[in-house]
Amino acid sequence: MAGGGTPTPSRGGKRAVDFQLNLVPMIDLLSVLISFLLMSAVWTQIARIEVKQAPNVPSDEIPPPEEKEKLELTVVISTSGYTITQKRGEVIREIEKGDDGYNTNALREVLKQVVVEFPDNEDVTVASEDNIPYEELITVMDICLDSNLPGIAIAGRES
Repeated sequence: MAGGGTPTPSRGGKRAVDFQLNLVPMIDLLSVLISFLLMSAVWTQIARIEVKQAPNVPSDEIPPPEEKEKLELTVVISTSGYTITQKRGEVIREIEKGDDGYNTNALREVLKQVVVEFPDNEDVTVASEDNIPYEELITVMDICLDSNLPGIAIAGRES
């Protein structure tokens, strides 16, 4: 049995080396803490965005020919604003950055127009310069998702 934590007396007036520690209160405390942790834990599902990585270097493999010509929509985030391009860098529209920041409403409208014109296209590449805040990249990805462009690919862009 677990004792009260006092050494047992021995012969000769010396204290015994045997010491019994009562572990029952420690086990009780640990079980209460674990149950409290399990009951108070927040059970949430973390939201995530599916993203593909765009290749930076052209590969040696020849891609299979596609039946339809793709739009190849790209949104470039730079320090001066947004640039929306399509096949081979043809600029659809440039949206200048104002004094109060990036014009996300204009970007949303342009992307919705593109979706109306090309309903089969679901892919978009988001390219960003190095000094662009991560928050702005996430904002553009959210706008792409709101505009029915779920195939988001991330690419880097040199300044």
